[in-house]
Amino acid sequence: MLNRIILPRFGDRAFESICRSDAKALHGELSGSRGTADYAVCVLGSLYTRIIDDWELSEMRNPCARVKRFGARRVERFLSPEERRRVEAVISRGLRLRPGNRGRIAPYSAWAIRLLMLTGLRKSEILELEWSMVDWQHSCLHLPETKIGQRTVIVSDEVIQLLREIQTACSYPQSGLVIRGRNGTKLTSLNYTWNSIRQAAGIPDVRIHDLRHSFASDALMAGVPLAIVGEMLGHRNPSTTQRYAHLADKVVRDALVTATRRIVGTTSVEEKAVPFTRLDDAQWAQVAPLVGANRARPGPPIDLRGVVDAIRWFESQEDARWSDLPAEFGRPTTCWRWHKRWVERGVWAQVVAVLGAGP
Repeated sequence: MLNRIILPRFGDRAFESICRSDAKALHGELSGSRGTADYAVCVLGSLYTRIIDDWELSEMRNPCARVKRFGARRVERFLSPEERRRVEAVISRGLRLRPGNRGRIAPYSAWAIRLLMLTGLRKSEILELEWSMVDWQHSCLHLPETKIGQRTVIVSDEVIQLLREIQTACSYPQSGLVIRGRNGTKLTSLNYTWNSIRQAAGIPDVRIHDLRHSFASDALMAGVPLAIVGEMLGHRNPSTTQRYAHLADKVVRDALVTATRRIVGTTSVEEKAVPFTRLDDAQWAQVAPLVGANRARPGPPIDLRGVVDAIRWFESQEDARWSDLPAEFGRPTTCWRWHKRWVERGVWAQVVAVLGAGP
């Protein structure tokens, strides 16, 4: 942004000669690409923040103050647990392949991706991390230069374990870059590696920066307050963290639903379902003459007592079908036919009257 836009435009001018109208004119000329226009003003304003606030070289007003930006609808993309598993599977498979094979992933690239996923740090912060910045005793990273200046990042035991793994694999270096390219230089192919990973994992729309968004999402869904997430991500301005506010609202809503259901569950009196009981001998003695249990019939014997219980069970269930009838009562078709016959002849009404409405 400096080399391509800002310095060609303002590089030969004294910094105090740049005013708000210059920043507005630059923004307007770049309106064909709204994202570029907004970012150019952002970078220029950042320079003047250093000049005015950090270096105290002038008391002038920041020329980018109150320059209206185009703005853009932010579409945050978060990895689901299943997508995380697919990414890890692709990485693990790529590490097992031999160099030169398609899908091969170099160890340093795999380590970088895993650190991004586990820390929520910016890509530049991971790629510029040095061993001297790792505080093993206190499980934190001392970053001397970040987007918001010097900061200390507390990391999890899993991150420390991964850093130990990297150190062991690299013969215990005490200095230099943690993530290195060839000849110990800064790794420059991480975007290329991530593009291959996301294609293989079936998530082509996930940018490498979305790993940072996913870290924030997982923290919020675990109940971490929004302000703490902002601290974890290193946001200088609380408004930056507000992009995740809808996730925090969801956590609050879920907690509210859980609490409400618990309250309702402890204060409401639920009707207890009366368990079904089969006919006792006294009841059957009253019902048997009504259904003709003592009448001789051709063919195999029929357990009419079981049929009566089957019909009573069926009528005691809500939305039951005859096919749901437990096997202990007999065949559903047989029970259904007897029920139909007894209803048509008025026999079942007499049975109900004798037994009462209850099961």
